[in-house]
Amino acid sequence: MPPPSISTAGARRVMQRLCEDAGISLGEDGEYLKPHGARRALGDELYRENPTTAQTALRHKSIETTKAAYSDIQTGELNDAIDGLKD
Repeated sequence: MPPPSISTAGARRVMQRLCEDAGISLGEDGEYLKPHGARRALGDELYRENPTTAQTALRHKSIETTKAAYSDIQTGELNDAIDGLKD
C-alpha cells in the first residue's frame, strides 16, 4: 500500500528543513525555497531550452498556457538582443 499523499504544509516543512540543513535561502523574501518556486525554476530552464518540453514536463494542456506563464523570458531575451545591437 502506498504512503498517504503529502500535504502542501508538509511539503513546505520538508523544503524548509532541507534548505536550512543546506544553508540555502533562495526566496525573494529571504525565506526557504518553496515547492512552487522549484517548479517555476524548472519551468524557466526547460522553456529556455524547448517550450514544448516545458509544456510536457509542466503538464500544461496547451502550449499557449506555457507561453503565457513564461513569456517574460522571451521578452527579456528579446530586449537583451536588441540592446546588444545598439552597442
